[in-house]
Amino acid sequence: MKTASTALLLLSLPLSIAELQAQEDSWPGFRGPGRDGVAIDAAPPLSWSDEENITWRAELPGPGSSSPVILGERVFLSCYSGYGYHLDDGGDPKELKHHLLCFDRASGEKIWETIIPGPLPKAARKVQINEHGFASPTPITDGKRLYAFLGRAGVVAMDLDGKVIWQTALGDASPDLPEASNKSLDPKGEAIDLNWGTAASPLLHGDMIIVNDSAWSHALQGLNKNTGKVIWKHASANLIGCAASPMVVGPAGEEVMSITLAKSIWGMDPATGKLLWEVPTTARGGMSPTTVTDGELLYAFGGSGDSHALRYERDIEAASGEGENPRVVWTSANVGIPSPLLYQGQIYLVSSDGNGTCIDAENGEVIHRGRLEGRTGSVYASPVVANDLIYVVTRNRGTFVYSADGEFGLLSRNELSDDSQFNGSPAIVGAQLFLRSDKFLYCISES
Repeated sequence: MKTASTALLLLSLPLSIAELQAQEDSWPGFRGPGRDGVAIDAAPPLSWSDEENITWRAELPGPGSSSPVILGERVFLSCYSGYGYHLDDGGDPKELKHHLLCFDRASGEKIWETIIPGPLPKAARKVQINEHGFASPTPITDGKRLYAFLGRAGVVAMDLDGKVIWQTALGDASPDLPEASNKSLDPKGEAIDLNWGTAASPLLHGDMIIVNDSAWSHALQGLNKNTGKVIWKHASANLIGCAASPMVVGPAGEEVMSITLAKSIWGMDPATGKLLWEVPTTARGGMSPTTVTDGELLYAFGGSGDSHALRYERDIEAASGEGENPRVVWTSANVGIPSPLLYQGQIYLVSSDGNGTCIDAENGEVIHRGRLEGRTGSVYASPVVANDLIYVVTRNRGTFVYSADGEFGLLSRNELSDDSQFNGSPAIVGAQLFLRSDKFLYCISES
């Protein structure tokens, strides 16, 4: 049964994509059907281990923080190799390679692998290599092709058999780009460098694929998904440090694309890249969470400061709203890196340091806040929910399963003898949960 929020969101999406996302055998991109982490009509296992409920495990050619993508009987995933923390000698930036892989969903057998060079002009910052590397954006499919955003290597479109159809480089930032107005400052008053590399996942909208290329061109760009031609480009130095993936909401012809930056939230026309409105905020620092929506309001999180519930419409009357901005419905608790869950009228936040918060989506009231039970440790992946269960993947301490009742009651902790990190958000389809580490892709289902 679909939740009310997911049904509203699917109505706001282009029909072909909505039909694809509503299929039971599809997890088409980052955060699944509604880009909100909600698995419709799914019932994956509550518990697993090396000996229990592991259907298959496939070895990967390199690490990554991207999520698995599911389409019918195929599972797609991205990795990188040739350079990074996983190598004893660190490798060479000029040897960086992107791997796009396809696995059989039933057996885990690798069907194909396509390697795309992605050499870097210089060594990356250590934090980029250690925290999320070079395969952080999750690919996305429209049911006919697979699209991947590969940072310096640009955007790639492939058929479902791994053949590259087009590849488009997104270029560098213009030297004439005005300086950022949203810089975060350290205690000495110096600007903090938050450009940690490519991380945002692409969005499909109609005949367009939209990417947040904050690291290189400092621009949001819309490309024709059939040809790879850049249709529009919205450049701003204020995008530096923004790892958030864009979200589109609204009826046909009136869609608004939202993205959260430091000190502001943007509402844009996804067809043209034109900035429609901007809401100032108190949030500072790097922005990672993707906006979620119930089809009526946008819920924006990230950085330090407040979160916001906003009216997304292009035209807003000044008669309603909180404070001086008529778009703002409420402000409330925030979260740093993982994206929020919107489920049955409640918003669940999981922080990177292991705290959980539940917010009433209607009024922003904090229902629950506290440290997650079980000593989760560091969390980089975004949580997902299925069958009233919240799955929280930690980097080194396994996957914790909590109740989706507003209280985060611990139900199980599931560890695997995998000595690498788990940074990617899981994908859930039916009775299966797909989980990736830096070394393996797992299919988890009841034996």
